[in-house]
Amino acid sequence: MRNKMTKLTVFSMAAVVGASVLTGCGGGSTKGNDGKETKQNDGDKVVLRFVTASAYDSQEKVVQAFNESQDKIEVKLENYGSAFDQKLAAAIGAGNTPDIIKLWNFPAYYESIIPLNDKIETLEDKDDIYDMLFQYSTMEDNIYGVPVGFSTRAIHYDKKLLDENNITISPDWTWDDLKACSKQLTDDQKTGMFLYFNPDPYSFEHFLWSNGGEWIDDNGKPVINSKENVEMIQYLHDMIYVDKVAAADDFNQDFAQAFLSGKYVFAENGKWQVEDINKGGMELGIAPMPGFNGKPGKSVVHSDFLTIAKDSAYQDEAWEFIEFYSSYDSVKTLSDSEMPIRKSVAKDMGLLDDPQMKPFYDMLETVDADRPSLVKTPHWPEISAEIQDGMEAIFIQEDADIQQILDEVQKKSEVVTQ
Repeated sequence: MRNKMTKLTVFSMAAVVGASVLTGCGGGSTKGNDGKETKQNDGDKVVLRFVTASAYDSQEKVVQAFNESQDKIEVKLENYGSAFDQKLAAAIGAGNTPDIIKLWNFPAYYESIIPLNDKIETLEDKDDIYDMLFQYSTMEDNIYGVPVGFSTRAIHYDKKLLDENNITISPDWTWDDLKACSKQLTDDQKTGMFLYFNPDPYSFEHFLWSNGGEWIDDNGKPVINSKENVEMIQYLHDMIYVDKVAAADDFNQDFAQAFLSGKYVFAENGKWQVEDINKGGMELGIAPMPGFNGKPGKSVVHSDFLTIAKDSAYQDEAWEFIEFYSSYDSVKTLSDSEMPIRKSVAKDMGLLDDPQMKPFYDMLETVDADRPSLVKTPHWPEISAEIQDGMEAIFIQEDADIQQILDEVQKKSEVVTQ
């Protein structure tokens, strides 16, 4: 859900968005991503552009169902693909913003979309939607998006191997438990734990939460070199270089392929590759994130949201589509590709009892008190790039001075926020 972005991409995108002067779409026509003009109001029918970074069958089915459900609005789905940020930034800069945008990167775009607080309160069965998801689309006390789907993160493991060694994972296990299991099962052919040597700072933050740390505090200030952060990162670093029960690989390594290789017993990720790993023949177990130093395990949430452009002339119609998209029937249709955002759908589909899906839902309950640094500062793209460089420097060096490296990242991040 959340692609790694290079510094150049982030800064170029931010520059285009920041320099944009948003203008009202009005009526008439506008150019689509193919350069062709699309009527925004064809007679009595309003035409809405809905932009996403990926196209999949269930999403198209919901759009089609909405279009067939009434005769006043037509939604046209546009897939920007891997060039999503570049195309969206260009569209905003040209005053050609789509009406509905599926996104997650709120620091880059929240000034180009409208707050939805009041509209969300009117959602039918709002309490049926996992409420903690909304805090991932909240910037400066405004909620800017309605969740589409999500994934938390959990520990993947080779269940057959653990069963053969009479190892049972308890729901309240700890990092010390995981390290002990990894030590027991590490040998010449396999290593206990799979980690990334250049982890995505957003995805990595839940490790810090499990020790009371974070990248950015609630005042939007960097706290990257805190004692809690250093302690947690040092623990993981020691698992690789001191205990030798973990191995770090490149962020771009295919996770399912790496795990199916049989070289690792445990790995931490979202639910995205569960199906591929199952198809690969491994008996896959999923466990909640372990706790640390007496504190419970934590997980970040990966989620996409539907948002409405500030310069859309049809904001009410766009909201009507979002209401339809987040309804029980639509969420159930989307479950082919997305973890359901509605409690009732998850329950009715048996996901809360599924041994592979339940841990991801369990981890969702742990995020109430934790807001990701992503939505705490509009400077997150620049800060994240600095953290990424620092984390890579830490995990590729056996003798890395973690405190010193994080001190340097802290200084650079403070300059960014001044």
